[in-house]
Amino acid sequence: MAMFIRYAQEIITPTLHRKTYLAGLDHNRVAQYIHDDLYARLLVFDAQGNTDIVENQSFPARIGLVSLDLIGLFRHHCQEIEQRVNLRFPGTRLIICCTHTHHGPDTMGLWGRHQLSSGVDRTYLADLKSKIVEMICGALSGPADPIAALRLATVEVAGVAKNARNPEILDQELTCLQFLLEHNNNLQPGATLIVFPCHPEVLWFGNPCITSDYPGFLRRSIELQTGMPCIFFSGSLGGMMTPDVRVHSFAEAEQMGNILAQAALQSLAHSGTDYRMDAMPSPFITCQQKQFTIPLTNPLFSFGMLIGLLPDLTDRRHQITTEANLLRIGPAWLVTAPGEVLPALGLQIKNELHKAGARVAAVIVLANDEIGYILPKEDFLFPRNPFRPGAHYEETNSIGPEAGPNLLSAVRALISTQ
Repeated sequence: MAMFIRYAQEIITPTLHRKTYLAGLDHNRVAQYIHDDLYARLLVFDAQGNTDIVENQSFPARIGLVSLDLIGLFRHHCQEIEQRVNLRFPGTRLIICCTHTHHGPDTMGLWGRHQLSSGVDRTYLADLKSKIVEMICGALSGPADPIAALRLATVEVAGVAKNARNPEILDQELTCLQFLLEHNNNLQPGATLIVFPCHPEVLWFGNPCITSDYPGFLRRSIELQTGMPCIFFSGSLGGMMTPDVRVHSFAEAEQMGNILAQAALQSLAHSGTDYRMDAMPSPFITCQQKQFTIPLTNPLFSFGMLIGLLPDLTDRRHQITTEANLLRIGPAWLVTAPGEVLPALGLQIKNELHKAGARVAAVIVLANDEIGYILPKEDFLFPRNPFRPGAHYEETNSIGPEAGPNLLSAVRALISTQ
């Protein structure tokens, strides 16, 4: 069975003609400069009319992976984008992820002038969704390249990230998928997909610039060396998986991006495994979704919804509905999670994927939602004073203690269907 890929990208940097509140780290961080543009990047897998795939809901006609240089998008925004695309291209499944850069516009409402004011620019948010829809539809209207082979590699990259909450629990695995095209009987990279678990926050509180942080430098380095696009997704960055830097400078962000890029390319070149399309079982790619609910117990989130700082997405039982996905690309199994998974839980999920048969396993976070931190239940302790949380900051930015076990149950349900 043939499988084709399409790639597209679009600049989503906000104009500084209007006040732009930077998301993450602190309130009232107003952008003064643009250091580098923010991007929406898209990789579409298209079976080009294979009826077996179109008819089975588990295997949509087209699967689009979108990476946004943003802090996060709520699920209803992601669903709106998918619905608008499907009006023009029915049968398209989208996984819309955010890199979680802490130096892009507030798209959630938590980082305005002060704690009780939203930083969301509604005009920007509406324009953003339209740009993403047009980018996807434009790509689906254009030419596609047949995939000849898939190259997979993983590598441990030490020294670039640390766990500020539990230093002894580290996920340092860089996951690399490279889609190869055939030209003159030679395999050449067509696109590179990277997953790494670390907050894009090399730059820190005092940074006044819009920037994609280290993922932007990583992508640029890979693209310069391969001549083809690179798309980046964040792994289990909760916990806090944060850059191990000293002065939080652009030089350190560039160094971190270059280190990761070089590790990715070396592992793909020297230890990567190639899987020819004509030798792989059909279908090459599948995507299955599992919706699940989480009780909202965080009083800060409840108050934010009450005053309109956050959209109230709860049902009558005060639960939030979200989703997980299991994306299988050849022998690589990728779980998508709707928030910031802590590394202990992410490592557990990857271990279960490997036991189920995955050659390469990864967790992609902030996918089709942003519900905050997702902790193992045994590690969850909501602080008595959430405004001085001490070692339990993550709990104050989590829906509640059931987020972790409910995500794990959803993932296990997805695995059981394979």
